[in-house]
Amino acid sequence: MAVSPLRCALLSSALVVAEACTSIAVGRAATVDDSTLVTQTDDCAECDSRIVHIPARDHAPGSMRPILPYAASFPREVSDRSPQYSESDGRPATEPLGYIPQVLHTFAYWETTNPIMNEHGVGFGETTTEARLSAFQPNTTNLFYTHEAMKVALERCRTARCALRTMGELVDRYGFYGDSPGSGESVSVIDSIEAWVFQVSVGAKGKSAAWAAQRVPDGHVAVVANGATIRHIDVHDEDNFMVGANLFSAALEEGLWDGKEAFDFARMMQPDTMEVVPRYTSMRMWRIYSRLAPSLDIQPHVDPLAMPFSVRVEVPVSHRTLMDMHRDHYEGTEFDMRNGALAGPFRDPNRLEGGRGQRAVRGEIPRAISIPRTSYAVVVQSRPKKLAAKLGSAGVAWYASDAPATSVFVPFYANSAWGHGEPNDYGRGSMFKFDRKCAWWAFDFVANWMELNYENMSQVVLPAMAKAQDGLDAAMARMEQQAAAMVAGGQREQALRLLSEWQTKAQQDVVDKWWQLADYLVARFNDGFDNQCIDAGGPPRNVDRGQPSCRVGVPIGYPAWWLEQVGYDFDIRPHYVKPAGLTPPASFAAVQAAQAPAGAPWANLLSSPVWLNNFWSGTGVRGQAALANPTGQATLPVGTWDSSHALALLAALLVTPAALATAFQMGVRHGQRERLPDFYYIQQ
Repeated sequence: MAVSPLRCALLSSALVVAEACTSIAVGRAATVDDSTLVTQTDDCAECDSRIVHIPARDHAPGSMRPILPYAASFPREVSDRSPQYSESDGRPATEPLGYIPQVLHTFAYWETTNPIMNEHGVGFGETTTEARLSAFQPNTTNLFYTHEAMKVALERCRTARCALRTMGELVDRYGFYGDSPGSGESVSVIDSIEAWVFQVSVGAKGKSAAWAAQRVPDGHVAVVANGATIRHIDVHDEDNFMVGANLFSAALEEGLWDGKEAFDFARMMQPDTMEVVPRYTSMRMWRIYSRLAPSLDIQPHVDPLAMPFSVRVEVPVSHRTLMDMHRDHYEGTEFDMRNGALAGPFRDPNRLEGGRGQRAVRGEIPRAISIPRTSYAVVVQSRPKKLAAKLGSAGVAWYASDAPATSVFVPFYANSAWGHGEPNDYGRGSMFKFDRKCAWWAFDFVANWMELNYENMSQVVLPAMAKAQDGLDAAMARMEQQAAAMVAGGQREQALRLLSEWQTKAQQDVVDKWWQLADYLVARFNDGFDNQCIDAGGPPRNVDRGQPSCRVGVPIGYPAWWLEQVGYDFDIRPHYVKPAGLTPPASFAAVQAAQAPAGAPWANLLSSPVWLNNFWSGTGVRGQAALANPTGQATLPVGTWDSSHALALLAALLVTPAALATAFQMGVRHGQRERLPDFYYIQQ
C-alpha cells in the first residue's frame, strides 16, 4: 500500500502531541558487565519530568489501592504517595478512577512521568504505539493505562516475569486504555537476568486488553520506536513468550485474524505500518541496529516491519553506549541532520515539528532519537545478583533531564532515597515557570541557547557533557568501593545511606555546573560574536599598545558554503531561493571533513560511518558505495524509472495540485516510495 502524503502529514502532527518515545532493551550477555539494560526517552512537550521517590510501605489487611488517571502535565498527580506529590499548584487531590485490593507490603521505587526502577532492580522503558483497537479516557470505564500497571508491578515484583504477569493480569481484568485515540503501548522490562518487551492494546469492543510479551535473547538488543515489534508468537514456548488471556479471541471477534493464518501481532493489532509515517519508526530502529550490529548491513527500510525484533550485539555495550545512542541525530550518515538547508548556517540538528507550514507543504523530516521536546531520557541498569549483593544496591537508573543530546545522565540507585530526605533540583519545578531551582530548566536553557549557533556552542557543550559524564563514572566507582567495604563489614544500611547522600549531592553539582555553563554561553556567544576574553579571565590587556591580550568581539559571520547556496552577492535586495539537488556546495567539503568536538557522542561508532545512496523501493532500500557515486545524488536502477517517467511526474506536479495524487500513484506503480528528505541544499 502506498504511503499517503496527506495521512503522513496529519499523523506527523498528531505524533508531536503524543509521547513518541524510543526504548532499547539489552540482554545480559550483550553488556560489558552482565547487567541488563533498558532505556527510554520521554518525547513529550508538556510532561512533568520531576523525579519522585516512592517509599516502601506496609498496608493493613483489606486495604484498597487507588488507581489514578494518566496525566502528563504538572502536577501529574496530587496524592499522599510521596511528599513531593503534595505540590498541587492549587489543584485538589487527584480523583481515582477506581480501586484494586492492596497487598500487605509494597516496594520502594523511583518514578517520573513513568515509573523507572524499584529496589529489587526491576526496570522499565516505555513507548507509545499505534493500535487498531483503542479506548481512552474519559470515554471508557477501563482502569489501567500502562503507567499505573507499571507502578503496581514495581510495588509488588522482584522479577521481570512477575512484572509482566502482574501488568497482564491487571489489564485483562480491569481493562486497558491508551493515552490518545488509536494508541497502544510497549513496555520493555528488565531484571538482573532477563529483558522482555510487553505490547498491549485494548481488547474486543473496547474492553479488557489484548497483549503479548517476548523475551529479548541474552546476547541481543531490541528497539521499540512507536511501533509494535512482536510478530509470530509460539504459545508453547513459555520461556520466551507470554500471551494475554483475550488476545486471540479479541483479534477473531474484531475481524483482525481469521484463526487460520499464522498470528502476527504487529501486523494485525496495529494499523498498516506503511500508513503511519513509517520512517518515523524505522529510521530510529535502523540507526541503533546498524551501530550495534554493523556486519548485518541492515538498511534503512521504509516499513518498520522489515526490521527484526532484535539483533545480536557485536561489541558488548555499557550504559555509556546507550547514553550516546539516545544523543543521536544520524551523525556521519547520509541523513546527518546537521547538514542541509533546514540545519541553517550553524548546522543545527534540531527540527521544528508541526505548525501551519507542514500542513500546507507535504514532506517528511527525519525523526532523530534525541529531539528538542524530549522531556527526559533514562538508562536503567539492573546489575548481576552477586554485584548487587556486594554493593547493597540492585542497580542504577541514569537520568538525563531535557534532550539527551546536550544533557548529562546522573545516577539514581535502585534502593536509595533522597539524601537527608529532601529532593534536589531534579525533584522540583515545572516547565510552566522559569526556575533556577529546577534541573529541567538548566538543561533546557542550554539546549535552547545553542539554537543561536549550534556549531560553535557544541564545541563547548559537548566536551563539558563528556567531562561531566566521565567525572560521574569515576566518582561512582570510588563511592561503590566504599559502599562494598561497608556491606562486607555488615553495614548495609549505612552503605545505602552513603550512596543516597553522595548521589543527591553529585546530581545537584551537575545542575549547578550546567547553570554556570549557561551563564558562560550567554556571555561568550552574544550578538553574533565570540567573546574570547571570557576564557582569558576578563577584559583584554595591552589594548593601548595595539596588541590586546584577547579579543572581545570576534565576528562569527555566516560560513562560505551557506553564503554560496543562498545567493549572496552585491545585490542588496532580499534574495529568494528554491530547493534543488542533494549535492552541497564545494566549500561544504571542509565542514564534513572537520574533526568532531571532544566527547561528541557519535565519535565512537562501532563501525565506520554509513554512507548510502538510497533508492527507496517497496519496503527496502537499495544502495551502493558512495565512492561509486561521488556526487552524492540518488541513483535509480536501470529499467525502473527513466526520463519519460520523470518528465511525466514533473508535468503532473506543475499542472494542478489535484494532479499530485496521480503523480504519486504513477511512482507507486513503478515500485517507488516518495523520497522526502529534509537535507536539500539550496541553489539559486
